[in-house]
Amino acid sequence: MISKGKHQKHIKLEKSNIGLYHRCEWAIYGTNCKNIRIFFDQISSGLNPFNLMYVDADHGDSEKDTHHHIGKKEFSISNVQSWNEYDDRLNTMQADAAFVNGNHYPAIRQIVIIDPKKKDSLKRREDQLNNISMVLVENYEDEIYDFVKSKMTTDTLVFKSSDIKEITANIEESIESAKPALKALILAGGKSQRMGFDKSQIEYHTGLSQEKYLNQLLNELGVDTYLSKRYDYIIKDNDHDHHVIKDRLINTGPFGAIVSAMMLDPNAAWLVVACDIPFLDKSLLEKLINSRNPSKFATAFRGSENPFPEPLITIYEPRAYQRLLSFLPLGYTCPRKVLINSDIEEIILEDMNAITNANTPEEMEHAKSKLANG
Repeated sequence: MISKGKHQKHIKLEKSNIGLYHRCEWAIYGTNCKNIRIFFDQISSGLNPFNLMYVDADHGDSEKDTHHHIGKKEFSISNVQSWNEYDDRLNTMQADAAFVNGNHYPAIRQIVIIDPKKKDSLKRREDQLNNISMVLVENYEDEIYDFVKSKMTTDTLVFKSSDIKEITANIEESIESAKPALKALILAGGKSQRMGFDKSQIEYHTGLSQEKYLNQLLNELGVDTYLSKRYDYIIKDNDHDHHVIKDRLINTGPFGAIVSAMMLDPNAAWLVVACDIPFLDKSLLEKLINSRNPSKFATAFRGSENPFPEPLITIYEPRAYQRLLSFLPLGYTCPRKVLINSDIEEIILEDMNAITNANTPEEMEHAKSKLANG
């Protein structure tokens, strides 16, 4: 008999918590396009090293080809590509904040510049002024239009337009407060072929399996923690103490586990920890968390003698979600390759023993002996 329950055509995924362009966005209104650009340039110089995106219309002063710059390379496409609201969000995912020319496009939050010459133009966009963060006046005695006042709230700040330092400090505080929450993912679903049995259940610390030990450490650090398991893992009665994320990308190893976590919550940064690192302790996890750089794709450890970062004790920021997936059509499912070829924050370690893996029974016994003898 065919079920008559509700048909779900597509897999349900959690959506990224962003506005029209970014989780941290402002449209700038109230003056001409030239002045809006000048204002953006003024504040952006004080917001270094944040990566800021400026969104404007084509004012007809560019060449026919579409230009895109990455580093020192320029890519030109002969035909202008189609564009829609989803491209807006995809294109700004790698920024820390987006600023929009309000003369052409709206945004979730607004900055209003009081320019008497453009009062009528601003009035025509009155319905877009629904979340005014700040109003900029030339002098505090200047009139703020009634239709702007009616849209202001107790949270709306008024600044002199010349007080760039104060304006920038307020915007910087907003960007900092939008820092994605941190969650942790313990990789405990591998096949452990070299070890011969499940590495996550090894007891390096008396009475605790490695997955429970890591879960305890991360909980002590106040991080909401999940266990990564294979797609065919069967939930057990004693799993009620843990959140379990099953792989949604089958047979892609740690890469698939990381992406599966981001599918669950694309708005969080994920601290990924492998369960085969016997000497990992609380102080090293604290070092990683305290060194986190949300403006990068990830924050990872690297040994002083090692040219490559360690991908399985790393914080992956939400922007890494798109970056990871972009490597799939190129034929790569290696988290290390993604890190090597992305803009990441590296923490240099002199002592690599702290993040050394134990992948064989011999390495396991060596680690147990060393831990037992201090």
